[in-house]
Amino acid sequence: MTDEVIDNEAANAAEETAEDSSPATEEATAATEDHAAPPESEPEEVEASPEEDDSEGPRIEIIEEDPAQQEIDRLEGVVAELQGRLRAVSAAYQKQQSEVAATRDRLKRQAAVQEELRRGEVVSGLFEPVENLRRSLDAAKKGASNDDTVQGLELVLKAFMDSFGKLGLEEVPGKGAAFDPNIHEALTTIPVTDAALDQAVIEVFAAGYRIGSRLIRPAKVIVGAYQEPVGEA
Repeated sequence: MTDEVIDNEAANAAEETAEDSSPATEEATAATEDHAAPPESEPEEVEASPEEDDSEGPRIEIIEEDPAQQEIDRLEGVVAELQGRLRAVSAAYQKQQSEVAATRDRLKRQAAVQEELRRGEVVSGLFEPVENLRRSLDAAKKGASNDDTVQGLELVLKAFMDSFGKLGLEEVPGKGAAFDPNIHEALTTIPVTDAALDQAVIEVFAAGYRIGSRLIRPAKVIVGAYQEPVGEA
């Protein structure tokens, strides 16, 4: 009986000891686990470098320009602008020179025309006396005049013609030439049986004159008109 009581008391005492030591043991175990396993940390974010991050588009690289190169570029622009101005001035100068040359040529032509007209006016008063001299010479050759008279008239006529030549006058084509309304004035026509004389100058009533290409007076002429001879088939 006594032994059973002792055993029961011992068992109760062990249970109490176990209950008292249980919280301490749990705390020790938890402390040991906390010390053994390090606390979980959040994953560390790694910042992507500009070279590795291609999601935001192409990489922009900023390059600082060389001041010397900037000055060279500026000077090249100035040179280009000056060259453009020079070309414009040169073109304007060439245009002005062309206009001056054209004006000078025009004035020369006008002066030449005026000079031709002036000379024509000077000698135009001599045309009729020269024509009368020609007729007298033709009559002397056909009549009974002696050779001295004919030679004298020829010398006078030659002197007139030489003077005309010095002034730049020349006779337009006359007898035998093809009729040209630009230099001939047809007084009348006469029938001719030679086909070669059709529309040809048969006779010159008054000579025509020109200075260069300018007509001073048209020649007054008689023109042939071809007709078949009577009796020919």
